[in-house]
Amino acid sequence: MGHKKVWTAITNADGHGGVRYREHETRKHGAVPDRYYVISYWWKKEDGEGKRAWLEGVGWASEDVKPSDCFAILETLKRNQKLGKGPCTLKGLREHEQQMKEAAERDARQREERAVTLHDYFHQSYLTTAQKKKKPESWGREVSLFNNWIDPLLGHLKIQEVGIAQWDFLLSAMVDGGLSPRTRQYACLTLRLVLEHAFARRMVTEMPPRAKLIGATLKPNSNRRTRTITNQELQAILEAMGARDQHAYRLTLFCALSCCRFSEAANLEWGDVDLGAGRALFRNTKNGTSREIPLSDTLVDLLVGMSKGRGKGRVFLSAQGKEYKQAPAVFRDVVEELGLNEGRGKLDRLVFHSLRHSGATRLGQSGIPLRDMMDLAGWKTPSMALRYQHSGDAGRRRAMRALEGMMHSDDAKVVDLKYRK
Repeated sequence: MGHKKVWTAITNADGHGGVRYREHETRKHGAVPDRYYVISYWWKKEDGEGKRAWLEGVGWASEDVKPSDCFAILETLKRNQKLGKGPCTLKGLREHEQQMKEAAERDARQREERAVTLHDYFHQSYLTTAQKKKKPESWGREVSLFNNWIDPLLGHLKIQEVGIAQWDFLLSAMVDGGLSPRTRQYACLTLRLVLEHAFARRMVTEMPPRAKLIGATLKPNSNRRTRTITNQELQAILEAMGARDQHAYRLTLFCALSCCRFSEAANLEWGDVDLGAGRALFRNTKNGTSREIPLSDTLVDLLVGMSKGRGKGRVFLSAQGKEYKQAPAVFRDVVEELGLNEGRGKLDRLVFHSLRHSGATRLGQSGIPLRDMMDLAGWKTPSMALRYQHSGDAGRRRAMRALEGMMHSDDAKVVDLKYRK
């Protein structure tokens, strides 16, 4: 017959129990028999009704299990039971520890995989994505900047090693190399895009520094659109829109001839339109103020035709009778169908805002006073209006003739010119 297993209960220094052991019949651990330790505690039944005794083996002393380890485990399980979170059984605790171990091993493997140089990451990962999403001229410029400046200076570094010090080093080198501010900005922006790409794929643990901090911001007005709508283009657009969607046509015509923002036209209400006086009031505009503009005869006729039977609510509604939340899609469709954007760069494409840009350009070319131009278009600062005011040759010649008048004698005939408003 086998030996009967005898269990001996033990307590810790605080007198708490829950730990017991039995001795191996033959195996020694040092000078004493090897001991197998178990813990016991009360645990909720699986159906949640009542409790039952729970007994789990911890291990042998020869496996480096000590009584203090058992009491520590028991304390952890009881605390988790009380708080209602974390493993509440030794089996669950061991499974959790195994999961943590596996996660740590995965992280270690990923760190090894991430130990790639900036040179390799750009050519093997980032460039592949850029070529799928960007135009050849865009990613081609990034390749040129990377190969000529970023790679020779930083390409040998692990991608995780690129920090503020490396940014400063790159900028200093480009300044010493005589690169223009614009080129430096594009080079820094290229590196930032690469690191953002790596961050999104967890190849680095931190986002790159803010663009302003490391010189990756572009100059003011770098996103200005350069193209205006010609008279022929506008007429073609309006003709196509008129045949397809009269509601969108009216909104587009109003924006084109008033130089207003889309949001201002979309939010215009009949209560703010005075057709008798030929005026319209835009409330709470983008710059936080309201402004009133005079309406041309064409716009008055347009609104008169629309006002029949409508004395309140929004002036411009879609064909479905709903308020406009964004520029009419038919505008974009017509522009594409007419081929007006074929072969054009991003800032040279016609979009709905091009109506305002074109209107502002024509205001600037008309020679009206700066203050009037600001009031009509709704700009708070002269700098915005000055973007569209350019002195032409005729204006410069008038100015030179005025200076030439300084050579005339004071007794020359003086003509009293009455300013006609």
